[in-house]
Amino acid sequence: MKPRFRNLQHAVRFFRVGPAARVSIGLCSIILACLLALDLIWGVLPDQTKMLKQLREKTSELLALQAASNLSAADPKALPLVLREAVTRDPQVLSVAVRRADGQIVAQAGDHASHWVPPPDTRSEIDHVRVPLQVPEGRWGDVEISFEPADRSSIAGWLREPRVFLIVMLTVFSFVFFTLYLRRVFHYLDPSAVIPERVRKAFDGFTEGVMVVDKTGRIVLANVTFRRWVERAGTSLYGRMIQSMPWLRRALPVDPREHPWMRAMESGTAQRGDQLEFPLESGESVRTVVNCAPIQDANGAVRGCVVTFDDVTELERINTQLRAAMTDLEQSREQINRQNEELRLLAMRDALTGCFNRRALFEQFEKLVADAHAEGTPLCCIMTDIDYFKRINDTYGHAVGDRVLQLVARALGGGLRDSDVLARYGGEEFCIALPGLGLEDACAIAERLRSEIESRAGKGVRTIEGLVVTSSFGVTQLTPGVTDAAQLIDEADQALYRSKKAGRNRVTSSATASPVVSAVAG
Repeated sequence: MKPRFRNLQHAVRFFRVGPAARVSIGLCSIILACLLALDLIWGVLPDQTKMLKQLREKTSELLALQAASNLSAADPKALPLVLREAVTRDPQVLSVAVRRADGQIVAQAGDHASHWVPPPDTRSEIDHVRVPLQVPEGRWGDVEISFEPADRSSIAGWLREPRVFLIVMLTVFSFVFFTLYLRRVFHYLDPSAVIPERVRKAFDGFTEGVMVVDKTGRIVLANVTFRRWVERAGTSLYGRMIQSMPWLRRALPVDPREHPWMRAMESGTAQRGDQLEFPLESGESVRTVVNCAPIQDANGAVRGCVVTFDDVTELERINTQLRAAMTDLEQSREQINRQNEELRLLAMRDALTGCFNRRALFEQFEKLVADAHAEGTPLCCIMTDIDYFKRINDTYGHAVGDRVLQLVARALGGGLRDSDVLARYGGEEFCIALPGLGLEDACAIAERLRSEIESRAGKGVRTIEGLVVTSSFGVTQLTPGVTDAAQLIDEADQALYRSKKAGRNRVTSSATASPVVSAVAG
């Protein structure tokens, strides 16, 4: 909205007469009409002109008596003093003069020549009074008195009239007091008493709570659903701010301007989606979604707001249960995933040695072969077998044989990279995949592993003194003619066979018929 248009709206709202002011104007008009009727019939209002005329007549008569007394005493000096005293003591008296019948002034006080305006005839006026002086022989002269003009032609003079002043003050104070009182009364009137029964029943028929507030935020109407939520025994909602009820105060923002209905009236637009939770008298609470729509008059000015409260308590409870169920399901899913992962690992691992089993070996080896062919990178395979393992089982028993298998597997795994694959191929035979390494590096690794097994595996069986454990190795490298993992493993197995045939405890490459390294078994 443009600032200029907004200022115009504020000006229109400022000069708009509200209901309380309109009723006050009517009451003041009735009071004034009654007062004027009483004055017309019985004259209850004072008449300033009449009162002023009577007062000046008395003042003039008193001055005339004093002047006559001084003239009778034949004291020419006393008369001017009496006249000056009269002008000095009474601010209403502007000038006084004693004039003989022949027109000569005997004595005067004040600027009588400028103030005195002779009346058109021998009668006096309210501002210029002439009192005749009589002697036994007849009329001696007059006492002429000029008073402060009783000017009623100006607004100020007219307002000084007692009856006008009384009417104006009575009107102003009556209007102010009536307006303040009626505004207070309107806040506490029960709107449901003047709403048609069918309209009230229509409001009460809504399942959601409905509240109507005026532009100050006071409740002027509420349906039975909303009253059932927020009313307490012995209380009434009408004419009250909703935040004035202590049990509802904590459900609302601290600043009343932040209440949804106040924001709607301030912006002149509907407000939707606010959430409020009202405590019930039973100790439970009702959770609501608040929607507010401002009420505007024909001129577009906001006069109030309609507020609806949608009860979402049950929905919130269902959502809470659903969230809890989803959390349980998520935890169950995570647990299932962990268990599946454990099962997958168990299915891929050899239970005794912890190495990959034969099935897992082929799954990973096939991918390594495909990647090596696609990327042109080297890939080697090592096959190793524990020498005279059957003799160890027959001589020392299967428990020792199992322990030897574990020690050999540990020695093999400790000498490999994370990217290498170690698997128990079957019985006492192990297979190793070495991606990214050539044949020479693979043979060096195989020799290091052979040496590690020879020096440590037998000593790891502490129950048998002097046990010697050795292994034979066969090494091969992937060539373009090899298309799958089984073929590569078979070539490494043939090299292993040659190591065994050559005397065991040695490393043999598929690229040569003779062992790479020879060692005499202990």
